[in-house]
Amino acid sequence: MRRANWPLALFLLLAACAQPAAPAAADASDAATAADAVALADVQAAGPLTRSPSTVALQDIVGLSSHPALGADPGAVAERVFEWKAMKQLGIHRVRTDFRFATVEPQPGVWDFSAYDPLVTEAAANGVNLLALLDATAPWAATVANGADGYPPRDPQDFADFAAKVADRYKANVAEYEVWNEPNNGVSFWKADQFAGEPDRYAALFLAANHAIHAAQPAAQVAFGAILYHFIVGSGPQFLADALQSTPPAPDIGVFSLHPYPLYPPTSSPESALGDEVPLMTQLATMNGLLSAAGAPTPAIPFWLTELGWPTTSALTPAQQARYTVRAIVLSALAGADRLYLYTLLDDGNSMGAEGVFGLMMAGDVTGTGTGVAPQPKPAFVAIQTLLKTVGAYRVVAQVPQPGFPGAWLVRLENAGQFAYLAWRTEDAPLPTTVTLPFGGNVHVTQLDGTSEDATAPAVGNYQVAVSPDPVIVQPRP
Repeated sequence: MRRANWPLALFLLLAACAQPAAPAAADASDAATAADAVALADVQAAGPLTRSPSTVALQDIVGLSSHPALGADPGAVAERVFEWKAMKQLGIHRVRTDFRFATVEPQPGVWDFSAYDPLVTEAAANGVNLLALLDATAPWAATVANGADGYPPRDPQDFADFAAKVADRYKANVAEYEVWNEPNNGVSFWKADQFAGEPDRYAALFLAANHAIHAAQPAAQVAFGAILYHFIVGSGPQFLADALQSTPPAPDIGVFSLHPYPLYPPTSSPESALGDEVPLMTQLATMNGLLSAAGAPTPAIPFWLTELGWPTTSALTPAQQARYTVRAIVLSALAGADRLYLYTLLDDGNSMGAEGVFGLMMAGDVTGTGTGVAPQPKPAFVAIQTLLKTVGAYRVVAQVPQPGFPGAWLVRLENAGQFAYLAWRTEDAPLPTTVTLPFGGNVHVTQLDGTSEDATAPAVGNYQVAVSPDPVIVQPRP
Protein backbone atom coordinates (compact mmCIF):
# COMPACT_ATOMS: atom_id res chain seq x y z
CA MET A 1 0.00 0.00 0.00
CA ARG A 2 1.24 3.48 -0.74
CA ARG A 3 2.51 5.35 2.30
CA ALA A 4 2.91 8.92 3.41
CA ASN A 5 6.09 10.94 3.06
CA TRP A 6 8.03 9.82 6.13
CA PRO A 7 10.12 12.99 6.64
CA LEU A 8 6.90 15.02 6.64
CA ALA A 9 5.32 12.56 9.06
CA LEU A 10 8.28 12.88 11.40
CA PHE A 11 8.10 16.68 11.24
CA LEU A 12 4.41 16.62 12.13
CA LEU A 13 5.08 14.21 14.96
CA LEU A 14 7.78 16.39 16.46
CA ALA A 15 5.51 19.40 16.17
CA ALA A 16 2.73 17.57 17.95
CA CYS A 17 5.08 16.45 20.70
CA ALA A 18 6.18 20.05 21.23
CA GLN A 19 2.67 21.13 22.20
CA PRO A 20 2.08 21.40 25.95
CA ALA A 21 0.09 18.54 27.36
CA ALA A 22 -3.35 19.26 28.72
CA PRO A 23 -3.63 18.80 32.51
CA ALA A 24 -5.10 15.47 33.50
CA ALA A 25 -8.66 15.67 34.73
CA ALA A 26 -9.32 14.05 38.08
CA ASP A 27 -12.94 13.03 38.33
CA ALA A 28 -15.15 10.05 39.04
CA SER A 29 -14.34 8.50 35.66
CA ASP A 30 -10.84 7.66 36.89
CA ALA A 31 -12.19 5.13 39.35
CA ALA A 32 -14.60 3.77 36.77
CA THR A 33 -11.76 2.97 34.37
CA ALA A 34 -9.42 1.42 36.93
CA ALA A 35 -10.62 -2.12 36.26
CA ASP A 36 -10.22 -1.60 32.51
CA ALA A 37 -6.67 -0.36 33.06
CA VAL A 38 -5.83 -3.51 34.97
CA ALA A 39 -7.28 -5.67 32.19
CA LEU A 40 -5.34 -3.70 29.59
CA ALA A 41 -2.14 -4.19 31.57
CA ASP A 42 -2.76 -7.94 31.55
CA VAL A 43 -3.05 -7.92 27.77
CA GLN A 44 -0.02 -5.68 27.34
CA ALA A 45 2.03 -7.93 29.61
CA ALA A 46 1.25 -11.04 27.57
CA GLY A 47 4.44 -12.66 26.35
CA PRO A 48 5.01 -14.22 22.95
CA LEU A 49 2.97 -17.35 22.33
CA THR A 50 4.41 -19.57 19.63
CA ARG A 51 2.00 -21.11 17.13
CA SER A 52 2.36 -24.49 15.48
CA PRO A 53 3.47 -24.47 11.82
CA SER A 54 0.74 -23.95 9.26
CA THR A 55 -0.88 -27.07 7.84
CA VAL A 56 -1.42 -25.30 4.50
CA ALA A 57 0.74 -26.11 1.46
CA LEU A 58 3.09 -23.36 0.33
CA GLN A 59 1.25 -22.94 -2.98
CA ASP A 60 -1.89 -22.03 -1.04
CA ILE A 61 -0.11 -19.71 1.39
CA VAL A 62 1.57 -17.33 -1.04
CA GLY A 63 -0.43 -14.52 -2.64
CA LEU A 64 0.04 -10.99 -3.96
CA SER A 65 -1.00 -7.73 -2.38
CA SER A 66 -1.58 -5.89 -5.61
CA HIS A 67 -3.78 -3.39 -7.40
CA PRO A 68 -5.15 -4.91 -10.61
CA ALA A 69 -6.58 -2.35 -13.00
CA LEU A 70 -10.30 -1.69 -12.59
CA GLY A 71 -13.06 -1.24 -15.12
CA ALA A 72 -13.88 -2.61 -18.54
CA ASP A 73 -11.89 -0.30 -20.83
CA PRO A 74 -9.43 -2.10 -23.16
CA GLY A 75 -6.34 -0.84 -21.34
CA ALA A 76 -7.54 -2.13 -17.97
CA VAL A 77 -8.56 -5.49 -19.46
CA ALA A 78 -5.16 -5.87 -21.15
CA GLU A 79 -3.36 -5.05 -17.90
CA ARG A 80 -5.35 -7.67 -16.01
CA VAL A 81 -4.65 -10.26 -18.73
CA PHE A 82 -0.93 -9.62 -18.18
CA GLU A 83 -1.27 -10.00 -14.41
CA TRP A 84 -3.31 -13.22 -14.56
CA LYS A 85 -0.65 -14.69 -16.87
CA ALA A 86 2.18 -13.59 -14.57
CA MET A 87 0.43 -15.10 -11.57
CA LYS A 88 0.07 -18.43 -13.34
CA GLN A 89 3.77 -18.34 -14.17
CA LEU A 90 4.54 -17.73 -10.51
CA GLY A 91 2.21 -20.48 -9.32
CA ILE A 92 0.12 -18.03 -7.26
CA HIS A 93 -3.68 -17.94 -7.12
CA ARG A 94 -4.39 -15.36 -4.40
CA VAL A 95 -4.66 -11.56 -4.70
CA ARG A 96 -5.44 -8.97 -2.06
CA THR A 97 -6.83 -5.75 -3.51
CA ASP A 98 -8.89 -2.73 -2.47
CA PHE A 99 -12.67 -2.57 -2.71
CA ARG A 100 -13.20 1.12 -2.05
CA PHE A 101 -16.21 2.53 -0.22
CA ALA A 102 -15.72 5.80 -2.12
CA THR A 103 -15.97 3.99 -5.47
CA VAL A 104 -18.87 1.69 -4.66
CA GLU A 105 -21.11 4.26 -2.91
CA PRO A 106 -20.02 7.71 -4.13
CA GLN A 107 -23.28 9.23 -2.82
CA PRO A 108 -25.57 7.94 -0.06
CA GLY A 109 -27.60 5.04 -1.44
CA VAL A 110 -26.05 5.33 -4.92
CA TRP A 111 -24.31 2.03 -5.71
CA ASP A 112 -21.82 1.58 -8.55
CA PHE A 113 -20.04 -1.75 -9.05
CA SER A 114 -18.89 -1.14 -12.62
CA ALA A 115 -15.24 -0.84 -11.52
CA TYR A 116 -15.25 -4.22 -9.78
CA ASP A 117 -17.58 -6.48 -11.77
CA PRO A 118 -15.00 -7.20 -14.53
CA LEU A 119 -12.25 -7.81 -11.96
CA VAL A 120 -14.31 -10.31 -9.97
CA THR A 121 -15.55 -12.14 -13.07
CA GLU A 122 -12.07 -12.44 -14.58
CA ALA A 123 -10.48 -13.52 -11.29
CA ALA A 124 -12.96 -16.35 -10.98
CA ALA A 125 -12.41 -17.40 -14.60
CA ASN A 126 -8.65 -17.53 -13.99
CA GLY A 127 -8.89 -19.46 -10.73
CA VAL A 128 -7.77 -16.48 -8.64
CA ASN A 129 -9.06 -16.11 -5.07
CA LEU A 130 -9.64 -12.48 -4.11
CA LEU A 131 -9.15 -11.05 -0.64
CA ALA A 132 -11.34 -7.94 -0.69
CA LEU A 133 -9.72 -5.16 1.33
CA LEU A 134 -12.58 -2.88 2.40
CA ASP A 135 -11.40 0.70 2.90
CA ALA A 136 -11.38 4.28 1.58
CA THR A 137 -14.39 6.00 3.13
CA ALA A 138 -16.68 7.86 0.74
CA PRO A 139 -16.18 11.62 1.29
CA TRP A 140 -19.83 12.08 2.29
CA ALA A 141 -19.40 9.57 5.13
CA ALA A 142 -15.96 10.59 6.41
CA THR A 143 -15.14 12.04 9.82
CA VAL A 144 -13.89 15.15 8.03
CA ALA A 145 -16.35 16.76 5.65
CA ASN A 146 -15.45 15.69 2.13
CA GLY A 147 -12.36 14.05 3.56
CA ALA A 148 -9.91 12.43 1.19
CA ASP A 149 -8.67 8.83 1.34
CA GLY A 150 -7.79 7.59 4.78
CA TYR A 151 -10.36 9.32 6.93
CA PRO A 152 -12.49 6.82 8.86
CA PRO A 153 -16.28 6.97 8.62
CA ARG A 154 -18.27 9.03 11.11
CA ASP A 155 -20.78 6.22 11.56
CA PRO A 156 -19.57 2.60 11.47
CA GLN A 157 -22.98 1.59 10.15
CA ASP A 158 -22.39 3.47 6.88
CA PHE A 159 -19.26 1.39 6.34
CA ALA A 160 -21.07 -1.78 7.42
CA ASP A 161 -23.80 -1.14 4.84
CA PHE A 162 -21.13 -0.84 2.14
CA ALA A 163 -19.43 -4.04 3.32
CA ALA A 164 -22.74 -5.92 3.27
CA LYS A 165 -23.48 -4.75 -0.28
CA VAL A 166 -20.09 -5.97 -1.49
CA ALA A 167 -20.48 -9.32 0.26
CA ASP A 168 -23.99 -9.84 -1.09
CA ARG A 169 -23.09 -8.94 -4.68
CA TYR A 170 -19.94 -11.06 -4.89
CA LYS A 171 -20.73 -13.94 -2.55
CA ALA A 172 -20.52 -16.44 -5.42
CA ASN A 173 -16.88 -15.55 -6.13
CA VAL A 174 -15.43 -13.73 -3.11
CA ALA A 175 -15.32 -15.34 0.32
CA GLU A 176 -12.57 -13.41 2.11
CA TYR A 177 -12.58 -9.85 3.41
CA GLU A 178 -10.31 -7.55 5.39
CA VAL A 179 -11.53 -4.52 7.30
CA TRP A 180 -9.30 -1.52 6.56
CA ASN A 181 -5.58 -1.26 5.94
CA GLU A 182 -3.07 -0.40 8.67
CA PRO A 183 -5.48 1.36 11.04
CA ASN A 184 -2.55 2.23 13.33
CA ASN A 185 -0.98 4.29 10.53
CA GLY A 186 -2.52 7.65 11.34
CA VAL A 187 -0.46 9.46 8.71
CA SER A 188 -1.69 7.56 5.66
CA PHE A 189 -4.57 5.16 6.21
CA TRP A 190 -6.40 6.23 9.36
CA LYS A 191 -6.22 10.00 9.33
CA ALA A 192 -7.38 11.08 12.72
CA ASP A 193 -6.31 13.14 15.70
CA GLN A 194 -3.80 10.51 16.72
CA PHE A 195 -0.78 9.44 14.69
CA ALA A 196 -1.23 5.91 16.03
CA GLY A 197 -4.82 5.68 14.84
CA GLU A 198 -7.83 5.15 17.08
CA PRO A 199 -7.99 1.57 18.36
CA ASP A 200 -11.42 1.96 19.92
CA ARG A 201 -12.95 3.38 16.74
CA TYR A 202 -11.31 0.70 14.61
CA ALA A 203 -12.64 -2.05 16.88
CA ALA A 204 -16.16 -0.63 16.54
CA LEU A 205 -15.77 -0.41 12.76
CA PHE A 206 -14.61 -4.03 12.56
CA LEU A 207 -17.50 -5.31 14.66
CA ALA A 208 -20.09 -3.49 12.55
CA ALA A 209 -18.57 -4.65 9.26
CA ASN A 210 -18.00 -8.19 10.49
CA HIS A 211 -21.62 -8.63 11.53
CA ALA A 212 -22.91 -7.08 8.29
CA ILE A 213 -20.75 -9.28 6.07
CA HIS A 214 -21.79 -12.44 7.88
CA ALA A 215 -25.44 -11.47 7.65
CA ALA A 216 -25.04 -11.32 3.86
CA GLN A 217 -22.57 -14.20 3.55
CA PRO A 218 -22.49 -16.45 6.64
CA ALA A 219 -19.50 -18.52 5.51
CA ALA A 220 -17.27 -15.53 4.77
CA GLN A 221 -13.89 -15.11 6.45
CA VAL A 222 -13.33 -11.59 7.77
CA ALA A 223 -9.87 -10.44 8.84
CA PHE A 224 -9.32 -8.09 11.76
CA GLY A 225 -6.20 -5.97 11.90
CA ALA A 226 -3.99 -5.41 8.86
CA ILE A 227 -1.87 -3.83 11.58
CA LEU A 228 1.58 -2.47 10.75
CA TYR A 229 3.79 -4.00 13.45
CA HIS A 230 6.23 -1.07 13.37
CA PHE A 231 5.09 2.51 13.10
CA ILE A 232 6.52 5.93 13.80
CA VAL A 233 4.17 6.32 16.79
CA GLY A 234 2.27 3.60 18.56
CA SER A 235 3.53 0.11 17.84
CA GLY A 236 1.36 -2.62 16.40
CA PRO A 237 1.30 -4.55 19.71
CA GLN A 238 0.14 -1.46 21.61
CA PHE A 239 -2.58 -0.73 19.07
CA LEU A 240 -3.78 -4.33 19.17
CA ALA A 241 -3.82 -4.42 22.97
CA ASP A 242 -5.85 -1.20 23.10
CA ALA A 243 -8.26 -2.33 20.37
CA LEU A 244 -8.86 -5.68 22.06
CA GLN A 245 -9.79 -3.98 25.33
CA SER A 246 -11.90 -1.14 23.96
CA THR A 247 -15.01 -2.92 22.67
CA PRO A 248 -13.80 -5.75 22.88
CA PRO A 249 -13.90 -7.57 19.53
CA ALA A 250 -11.80 -10.61 20.52
CA PRO A 251 -14.60 -13.23 20.53
CA ASP A 252 -15.70 -12.10 17.05
CA ILE A 253 -12.30 -12.27 15.38
CA GLY A 254 -12.34 -15.05 12.80
CA VAL A 255 -9.01 -14.15 11.17
CA PHE A 256 -6.15 -11.93 12.34
CA SER A 257 -4.02 -10.05 9.81
CA LEU A 258 -0.65 -8.37 10.20
CA HIS A 259 1.98 -6.49 8.17
CA PRO A 260 5.26 -7.79 9.63
CA TYR A 261 7.83 -5.49 8.00
CA PRO A 262 11.18 -5.55 9.90
CA LEU A 263 11.10 -1.73 9.69
CA TYR A 264 9.80 0.53 6.92
CA PRO A 265 11.06 0.70 4.28
CA PRO A 266 12.63 -2.70 4.92
CA THR A 267 16.31 -3.24 4.16
CA SER A 268 17.13 -6.21 6.39
CA SER A 269 16.30 -9.89 6.55
CA PRO A 270 13.14 -11.41 8.07
CA GLU A 271 15.27 -12.94 10.86
CA SER A 272 16.95 -9.65 11.84
CA ALA A 273 16.88 -8.43 15.44
CA LEU A 274 19.25 -5.51 14.98
CA GLY A 275 18.32 -2.24 16.64
CA ASP A 276 14.55 -1.79 16.64
CA GLU A 277 13.96 -4.62 14.19
CA VAL A 278 11.87 -7.57 15.36
CA PRO A 279 12.18 -10.98 13.65
CA LEU A 280 9.15 -12.06 11.66
CA MET A 281 8.53 -15.12 13.83
CA THR A 282 8.71 -13.03 17.02
CA GLN A 283 6.18 -10.56 15.63
CA LEU A 284 3.68 -13.35 15.05
CA ALA A 285 4.26 -14.88 18.48
CA THR A 286 3.83 -11.48 20.18
CA MET A 287 0.53 -10.75 18.47
CA ASN A 288 -0.67 -14.29 19.16
CA GLY A 289 0.09 -13.81 22.85
CA LEU A 290 -1.93 -10.59 22.95
CA LEU A 291 -4.91 -12.20 21.23
CA SER A 292 -4.83 -15.16 23.60
CA ALA A 293 -4.64 -12.91 26.68
CA ALA A 294 -7.67 -10.96 25.45
CA GLY A 295 -9.78 -14.10 25.07
CA ALA A 296 -9.58 -14.64 21.34
CA PRO A 297 -9.87 -18.34 20.44
CA THR A 298 -6.23 -18.96 19.59
CA PRO A 299 -4.74 -21.13 18.20
CA ALA A 300 -7.87 -21.66 16.08
CA ILE A 301 -7.72 -18.17 14.55
CA PRO A 302 -5.95 -18.20 11.17
CA PHE A 303 -3.10 -15.70 10.85
CA TRP A 304 -2.84 -13.91 7.51
CA LEU A 305 0.16 -11.73 6.71
CA THR A 306 -1.59 -9.51 4.21
CA GLU A 307 1.35 -7.34 3.19
CA LEU A 308 5.11 -7.89 3.21
CA GLY A 309 7.86 -7.22 0.73
CA TRP A 310 11.26 -5.70 0.06
CA PRO A 311 12.11 -2.94 -2.43
CA THR A 312 15.08 -3.06 -4.79
CA THR A 313 17.07 0.08 -3.99
CA SER A 314 20.67 1.15 -3.52
CA ALA A 315 20.32 -0.27 -0.01
CA LEU A 316 18.87 -3.62 -1.13
CA THR A 317 19.89 -5.52 -4.24
CA PRO A 318 17.56 -7.65 -6.37
CA ALA A 319 19.38 -10.74 -5.11
CA GLN A 320 18.68 -9.73 -1.50
CA GLN A 321 15.01 -9.13 -2.33
CA ALA A 322 14.83 -12.66 -3.73
CA ARG A 323 16.46 -14.40 -0.78
CA TYR A 324 14.55 -12.43 1.87
CA THR A 325 11.23 -13.10 0.13
CA VAL A 326 11.75 -16.86 -0.06
CA ARG A 327 12.98 -17.01 3.53
CA ALA A 328 9.95 -14.98 4.66
CA ILE A 329 7.57 -17.40 2.94
CA VAL A 330 9.10 -20.38 4.74
CA LEU A 331 9.41 -18.60 8.10
CA SER A 332 5.79 -17.39 7.90
CA ALA A 333 4.55 -20.94 7.48
CA LEU A 334 6.87 -22.14 10.25
CA ALA A 335 5.46 -19.45 12.56
CA GLY A 336 1.88 -20.56 11.89
CA ALA A 337 0.71 -18.10 9.21
CA ASP A 338 -1.73 -19.53 6.67
CA ARG A 339 -1.29 -16.68 4.17
CA LEU A 340 1.46 -14.33 3.04
CA TYR A 341 0.52 -11.69 0.48
CA LEU A 342 3.66 -10.26 -1.10
CA TYR A 343 3.77 -6.60 -1.97
CA THR A 344 3.68 -6.41 -5.00
CA LEU A 345 3.75 -7.79 -8.59
CA LEU A 346 4.96 -4.76 -10.58
CA ASP A 347 7.18 -1.79 -9.86
CA ASP A 348 5.35 1.53 -10.05
CA GLY A 349 7.13 3.92 -12.33
CA ASN A 350 5.04 6.81 -10.98
CA SER A 351 6.19 6.52 -7.35
CA MET A 352 9.37 7.98 -5.91
CA GLY A 353 12.01 6.19 -3.86
CA ALA A 354 11.46 2.78 -2.31
CA GLU A 355 7.69 3.00 -2.77
CA GLY A 356 7.98 2.41 -6.49
CA VAL A 357 10.29 -0.61 -6.52
CA PHE A 358 8.67 -3.29 -4.34
CA GLY A 359 7.62 -5.26 -7.43
CA LEU A 360 8.64 -8.79 -8.33
CA MET A 361 8.85 -7.43 -11.88
CA MET A 362 10.19 -4.15 -13.22
CA ALA A 363 7.76 -1.58 -14.59
CA GLY A 364 6.99 -1.78 -18.30
CA ASP A 365 4.33 -1.87 -20.98
CA VAL A 366 1.75 -4.35 -19.68
CA THR A 367 -0.77 -3.80 -22.47
CA GLY A 368 1.39 -4.94 -25.36
CA THR A 369 0.04 -2.05 -27.42
CA GLY A 370 2.71 0.55 -26.70
CA THR A 371 6.30 0.91 -27.78
CA GLY A 372 7.78 0.20 -24.37
CA VAL A 373 9.41 -2.99 -23.16
CA ALA A 374 7.25 -5.52 -21.34
CA PRO A 375 7.92 -5.84 -17.57
CA GLN A 376 10.93 -8.02 -16.88
CA PRO A 377 11.09 -10.46 -13.94
CA LYS A 378 13.44 -9.70 -11.07
CA PRO A 379 15.35 -12.53 -9.35
CA ALA A 380 12.57 -12.62 -6.71
CA PHE A 381 10.04 -13.60 -9.39
CA VAL A 382 12.24 -16.51 -10.49
CA ALA A 383 12.95 -17.51 -6.88
CA ILE A 384 9.25 -17.72 -5.96
CA GLN A 385 8.49 -19.53 -9.19
CA THR A 386 11.26 -22.05 -8.39
CA LEU A 387 10.09 -22.53 -4.79
CA LEU A 388 6.47 -23.18 -5.72
CA LYS A 389 7.29 -25.34 -8.73
CA THR A 390 9.66 -27.50 -6.67
CA VAL A 391 7.93 -27.77 -3.28
CA GLY A 392 4.67 -25.82 -3.68
CA ALA A 393 2.61 -28.89 -2.74
CA TYR A 394 4.62 -29.35 0.45
CA ARG A 395 3.81 -27.95 3.89
CA VAL A 396 6.35 -26.71 6.42
CA VAL A 397 6.47 -29.01 9.43
CA ALA A 398 9.50 -28.17 11.59
CA GLN A 399 12.80 -26.41 12.05
CA VAL A 400 15.67 -28.86 12.47
CA PRO A 401 18.14 -27.48 15.08
CA GLN A 402 21.76 -27.12 14.01
CA PRO A 403 23.84 -27.14 17.23
CA GLY A 404 27.13 -25.33 16.89
CA PHE A 405 26.06 -23.35 13.83
CA PRO A 406 24.34 -20.12 14.97
CA GLY A 407 22.47 -18.45 12.16
CA ALA A 408 22.01 -21.69 10.23
CA TRP A 409 18.45 -22.66 9.26
CA LEU A 410 17.20 -26.05 8.17
CA VAL A 411 13.44 -26.38 7.69
CA ARG A 412 11.67 -29.66 6.94
CA LEU A 413 8.72 -29.89 4.53
CA GLU A 414 6.44 -32.85 3.85
CA ASN A 415 3.90 -33.87 1.23
CA ALA A 416 2.07 -37.19 1.24
CA GLY A 417 4.93 -39.03 2.91
CA GLN A 418 7.62 -37.31 0.83
CA PHE A 419 9.98 -34.81 2.44
CA ALA A 420 12.26 -31.95 1.43
CA TYR A 421 14.42 -29.37 3.19
CA LEU A 422 15.20 -25.70 2.77
CA ALA A 423 18.58 -24.59 4.09
CA TRP A 424 20.25 -21.18 4.44
CA ARG A 425 22.24 -19.04 6.83
CA THR A 426 21.65 -15.50 8.00
CA GLU A 427 23.93 -12.73 6.82
CA ASP A 428 25.63 -12.41 10.23
CA ALA A 429 26.26 -16.15 10.67
CA PRO A 430 29.92 -17.15 11.19
CA LEU A 431 31.69 -18.78 8.26
CA PRO A 432 31.90 -21.49 7.16
CA THR A 433 28.38 -22.64 7.91
CA THR A 434 27.02 -26.06 7.09
CA VAL A 435 23.76 -27.79 7.88
CA THR A 436 23.36 -31.51 8.40
CA LEU A 437 20.41 -33.28 6.81
CA PRO A 438 19.19 -36.42 8.56
CA PHE A 439 19.39 -38.70 5.53
CA GLY A 440 21.90 -40.10 3.07
CA GLY A 441 22.08 -41.55 -0.39
CA ASN A 442 21.16 -39.67 -3.55
CA VAL A 443 19.93 -36.08 -3.27
CA HIS A 444 18.71 -33.34 -5.62
CA VAL A 445 19.72 -29.74 -4.83
CA THR A 446 17.82 -26.79 -6.36
CA GLN A 447 19.03 -23.17 -6.29
CA LEU A 448 16.76 -20.11 -6.25
CA ASP A 449 17.58 -19.34 -9.88
CA GLY A 450 16.05 -22.65 -10.93
CA THR A 451 19.32 -24.46 -11.60
CA SER A 452 19.78 -27.83 -9.94
CA GLU A 453 22.20 -30.67 -9.55
CA ASP A 454 22.31 -34.23 -8.28
CA ALA A 455 24.65 -35.32 -5.51
CA THR A 456 25.35 -38.41 -3.49
CA ALA A 457 25.35 -38.30 0.30
CA PRO A 458 27.06 -40.89 2.52
CA ALA A 459 24.92 -43.99 2.77
CA VAL A 460 25.01 -43.77 6.56
CA GLY A 461 23.20 -40.43 6.38
CA ASN A 462 24.01 -36.99 7.79
CA TYR A 463 24.42 -35.32 4.41
CA GLN A 464 26.13 -31.96 4.89
CA VAL A 465 25.42 -28.87 2.79
CA ALA A 466 27.40 -25.66 2.87
CA VAL A 467 24.85 -22.85 2.97
CA SER A 468 24.74 -19.18 2.01
CA PRO A 469 22.07 -16.50 2.53
CA ASP A 470 20.35 -17.85 -0.61
CA PRO A 471 18.14 -20.81 0.40
CA VAL A 472 18.65 -24.13 -1.34
CA ILE A 473 16.07 -26.89 -1.67
CA VAL A 474 17.34 -30.40 -0.96
CA GLN A 475 15.27 -33.46 -1.81
CA PRO A 476 16.09 -37.18 -1.70
CA ARG A 477 16.04 -38.92 -5.07
CA PRO A 478 15.87 -42.60 -6.03
